[in-house]
Amino acid sequence: WKDGRKLEDVPQVERKVLRMAALNDLIDLRLFGRMKVWSNQGDYPVAEAEIDAAVERFRRKFDTLEEMREGLREQGWSEEELRMRLAAKLQQDKYLAAMVDLVVSEEEARAFYEGHKEELALPERVRVRQVFLAGLRHEGSEAEQVLGEALGRLEKKEVEFEALARELSEDGGSKEEGGMLGWMQAGRLPGDFAAAVFALEVGRPQVIRTKLGWHLVEVLERKGREERSFEELRPEIEVALEAIKREEGVQGYRNQLRALEREKIEVFEEMLRVAKPG
Repeated sequence: WKDGRKLEDVPQVERKVLRMAALNDLIDLRLFGRMKVWSNQGDYPVAEAEIDAAVERFRRKFDTLEEMREGLREQGWSEEELRMRLAAKLQQDKYLAAMVDLVVSEEEARAFYEGHKEELALPERVRVRQVFLAGLRHEGSEAEQVLGEALGRLEKKEVEFEALARELSEDGGSKEEGGMLGWMQAGRLPGDFAAAVFALEVGRPQVIRTKLGWHLVEVLERKGREERSFEELRPEIEVALEAIKREEGVQGYRNQLRALEREKIEVFEEMLRVAKPG
């Protein structure tokens, strides 16, 4: 339900896996939440703004607010109970984080940098602007004619690119910015768009076709691959290593806590079988 799926859409084998995952979450909630977190509740407060943000992230999983509310009703939850459950999860996460050593030394950060220097370099980039016509809204001949005429006006210096974008473009994200897309890397673009754009000469706008539609594109600048220094990358590396340590540490702490409480945990796997819908 929380992933927007219906039971009948979930294969039988996957249902057992999901039920086991849910059961493990409930066991952890019992061990962490009731035995640990609540006994230290004052040490790990959760602000209302944090709960608001968690509720909003949850809401975005649904197409509409009413769809979310209908799902809550089906679960027998009120919106207030949803807030309470999310607040408990946030507090649980804070408690777990406090149990894990997240300090990243300079030696660890440098070792990561040396081992991933090639991956961390900035790839070739281009600064791009476009006028876009969506394929779903236009016939090919019509779009090509419109953008061909626009290109002719540009070449004759009858109009500025920014004015054309505001007049014609159907890309809501760049239209009011004069068509500016900014600096782009090939690996973060759709393949057909990247191949065409990175083949263009700087300052020579062209009309190209992709799966999405037609683009009048101009490359304004181009930069080659650039290696970045450790000092420049250190903050990013430390964040990445902290995330790895957090994940590994939390899992280790869970395993340790389960080992200590193993006599209180008994799983009846036969009960995880799910009957077919209806």
